[in-house]
Amino acid sequence: MELTIWEINNLQLELDITDADTAERYEKALDKLKKDIPKSGAVGLKTSAYIRAYCKAHRNLYNTLFGDNAGDKIFANISDSIIRYNAIYGKFLAFVAKQSNSASHEIEELHKKYLPKK
Repeated sequence: MELTIWEINNLQLELDITDADTAERYEKALDKLKKDIPKSGAVGLKTSAYIRAYCKAHRNLYNTLFGDNAGDKIFANISDSIIRYNAIYGKFLAFVAKQSNSASHEIEELHKKYLPKK
């Protein structure tokens, strides 16, 4: 499996978190996600409106990162459900963490192999 390809719901989406431009887009998308999710218990906000806003914020995260309405495609057959959206978000974060850990491990191995031992 290619570490830069996230496979989800019959989609293959490319994200190379070790690329500076991609990492910056990722950081901005996460900041926007945090900003766009309504505060829990916001006065006057009905539960259903909160759930829809929460899910829309997550779709926008993937649209921003992958383009081409990726968020809408990922969630095409999934109703607005915090539990379902969180499950996919968890898979996405695990994909990013695996990629990041792999890059860190690769750097450590290069250092062990080529840098002088002290």
